[in-house]
Amino acid sequence: MTSDLSAFRYHRSPIQAPYELKEAAEWGSFVRYIELHDDGFASRQVDEYANGYLNRYDRTHWDDQFGTLASLRFGEAWLQLWGQPVVITPSEFEEKWKAAASSVVSRLRTHPPAEGPPWL
Repeated sequence: MTSDLSAFRYHRSPIQAPYELKEAAEWGSFVRYIELHDDGFASRQVDEYANGYLNRYDRTHWDDQFGTLASLRFGEAWLQLWGQPVVITPSEFEEKWKAAASSVVSRLRTHPPAEGPPWL
């Protein structure tokens, strides 16, 4: 999967079902925009919901009441759970990342956990 990691460094997921156990469930389905780190785990992520809301995660703010940073290493389990990703450009990811910073969600979410993601 190492060669695939570089090919899929920036990608978006197929449409995902709403988070059932998070407050974002009523926002509808969503698409994840992912930046992969060299270790194969997500370093940054933007979730774009059906209602237009954007929420973003990184390794500092990896979880809140609305969602969480992808916790799998990119590979077969990732593909089975979230489907085949679509490669995007770094600039497309950066546009989503910047837009999410000013989204209404950024004012609603709670503070990030005190420690980093347990899977890293």
